Amino acid sequence: MISALLAMALAQPQIDLGVVYSKVGGEELKMDIYSPAEIKSGTAPAVVVIHGGAWVSGNRTDMADLCIQLASKGIVAATVSYRLAPKHKWPAMLDDVQTATRFLRTQASQYKIDPKRIGSAGASAGGHLALLLGLRETRDPKPAEHAGVSSQTQVVFNIFGPTDMANDFPPAFDMLYPMVLGKPKAEAGEVIKDASPVQWVTAQAPPIYTIHGTADAVVPVRQATRLEEAMKAQKREIVTVIVEGMPHGIRTGKPDVDEKIKKGLDDGINFLAQHLGLKS
Repeated sequence: MISALLAMALAQPQIDLGVVYSKVGGEELKMDIYSPAEIKSGTAPAVVVIHGGAWVSGNRTDMADLCIQLASKGIVAATVSYRLAPKHKWPAMLDDVQTATRFLRTQASQYKIDPKRIGSAGASAGGHLALLLGLRETRDPKPAEHAGVSSQTQVVFNIFGPTDMANDFPPAFDMLYPMVLGKPKAEAGEVIKDASPVQWVTAQAPPIYTIHGTADAVVPVRQATRLEEAMKAQKREIVTVIVEGMPHGIRTGKPDVDEKIKKGLDDGINFLAQHLGLKS
């Protein structure tokens, strides 16, 4: 019994809470870093994990379970905070998660990370930001922190994230445009384009895994297929899992649907692991 408990304890990830990765306008931005209990080959891949909340709410601790699962696969997982609307407007959120990625690369030796193997994952607004991490390089041509270091990720796990900010959303979504983008939808054409992952898909796009549900009343499932179409047009690898009856969440209370959601999420984690050079 004692040896079994000891083995379980040793298998738990090492967690560094509240690591400050940036200071912007007097505000500290933090991440929680979940490292595998044992890194066998000297370095491990990493994944930047991003919470949802419509860019106006949410907390990095919301993604703790996913980080624990990633760490159990041998991946260093960093769940990050970022500046939120309406206090902060786009592209503050993107700049922050890009800074977080560059921070991890500069701290690679401390956290035993392979800086050439970094992925991104997120849910809802976090999925949107995770996609942009994979699809575009540092937005700011002269970033104040870690200039010259790449912020682009090599693989993306997108959990029902928005992909095309111009289409499909119900009228109730319109209130978010001035809150997040700083302008009403009718006046925000260029900003909407800048903030839409589909607009950044190129022939160099990284592999992407998406899970989305047909019962999603917040981010329409058409957003997932729009991304799939853009990726296929560029002949890039994408796996799109559409779960019948899945809402904008990962639990329904319906065993058959929840089983499919769990499998889809597990497959997404395995997709990250495989593309980051680990066995699933």
